[in-house]
Amino acid sequence: MSSSEQPARQDARVSTGVPGLDAVLGGGLVSSGVYIFVGEPGAGKTLFANQLCYHQGRAGARCLYVTLLAESHARMLANMRDMAFFDSALLPEGVYYVSGFRTLEEHGLPGLLELLRREVRNHNASILVLDGLVQAQEAAGSSRDFKKFIHELQVAAGLTRFTALLLTSANGPAVHPEYTMVDGILELRERTQGVRSWRELQVRKFRGSPTLHGVHAFRITSDGLEVFPRLESRVQRTPPTDPGAHRLHFGVPSLDALFPEGLAAGSTSLLLGPPGAGKTLLGSSFLAEGLKQGEHCLYMGFYEPPNRLLGKVASAGIDLGGAMADGRLNFIWQPPSECILDVLADQLLSDVRRRNVKRVFVDGLSAMQQASPEPARINSFFAALTQELRCAGTTTLFGMETPRLFGPVLDVPMEVGPSAVAENLFFLRHVELEGRLRRLLSIFKMRDTHYDPTLREFVITPQGIEVLPPFSVAVDTLLTGLARHPGAGHF
Repeated sequence: MSSSEQPARQDARVSTGVPGLDAVLGGGLVSSGVYIFVGEPGAGKTLFANQLCYHQGRAGARCLYVTLLAESHARMLANMRDMAFFDSALLPEGVYYVSGFRTLEEHGLPGLLELLRREVRNHNASILVLDGLVQAQEAAGSSRDFKKFIHELQVAAGLTRFTALLLTSANGPAVHPEYTMVDGILELRERTQGVRSWRELQVRKFRGSPTLHGVHAFRITSDGLEVFPRLESRVQRTPPTDPGAHRLHFGVPSLDALFPEGLAAGSTSLLLGPPGAGKTLLGSSFLAEGLKQGEHCLYMGFYEPPNRLLGKVASAGIDLGGAMADGRLNFIWQPPSECILDVLADQLLSDVRRRNVKRVFVDGLSAMQQASPEPARINSFFAALTQELRCAGTTTLFGMETPRLFGPVLDVPMEVGPSAVAENLFFLRHVELEGRLRRLLSIFKMRDTHYDPTLREFVITPQGIEVLPPFSVAVDTLLTGLARHPGAGHF
């Protein structure tokens, strides 16, 4: 995701400097607002606040960071020095650290409030961070006293025109009744399922503009926090542009002859089949044909790294190396481990929009499916993804494995809703006949065009893919995928 968001004018919005977060907030924090960031220890609150301060400091703003923790500033800065956003040149003019721990201990909330007002005036700060709000809450004599502290801080923010970020650890309810007085509440949390964990952000409250609803994934790297807005929350609601009569082919004459009109531009197709059935080569042929037509293409793979893939398809007469070298074809490779759906979608859609990609082949829909710890989300996610690709005018092929190599059952994985996601379905399978495995191809469905539904054998040679005439064999052989015993009858 590009971190192109620049700090907004202070009389409008305050950019957080966290890629993706300003989009979730509808443009950033509202200037002069008071915001609470809540989360358990280690959720990323302190890191986020520092990232925002250094982002604003580079733009000329002055940021005051007040801690109520016993941890020294030297130790905090030592933890920040390895982050890409850290800039020691901004200390102390752009980012100034103050400890309010002793003031709170000796003078309570009134003394702390006076410290904040004084330091904001002295440093002409437009950003105030109070790290350790839970300590202030514990020091309050009553709930009423704490509400009064929050209220007076809001008044000061409005009069002095600074934006306040209050960081607090989750202690009991994630949102205390007193927190409802502020302009916004953002919750950061880490979820665990089995041995896997991931980070999430949710806007619990936000005054001033609409926000993207729901839970959004984020990650922490050496660059700081990066938020990936939930794809379903920002999908385009308008119908895709009508591509007209524009059609696309695979570039395999014997295959293209099965549907002479071609695939509708902007459509989505699903290649279903067991391992080794030929999905990768068919998808690569589709991209190679697009490159011949002068189109930019994208390959997203999960199993074979780029060098291995290039060698594999070259052995079948498909040359993609030159296009990768000159930038007409991009390869996004993601090992099928612990990845986040919205990260994958962001990588794919960002490249599509940046290079005006017209053909996409996602080789390994199963890996994308397994990336989500919430299976119930799969249908809505892929519906949103294909909608975004259609709106971009991109024609997409998804390759997905079926679990059975042979057998009478056709395993169409309905949990990903292929009938709703894809306009076109191609089914590949194996059959053992006369002591040899054969590859078969059939078209299950194709919208808005005539197609040949007959079962075809196809072969892979060093010269490429060739689809043979209709396959004629006993029905029970096709259903089982196994050779019939001698003398078995035909239907």
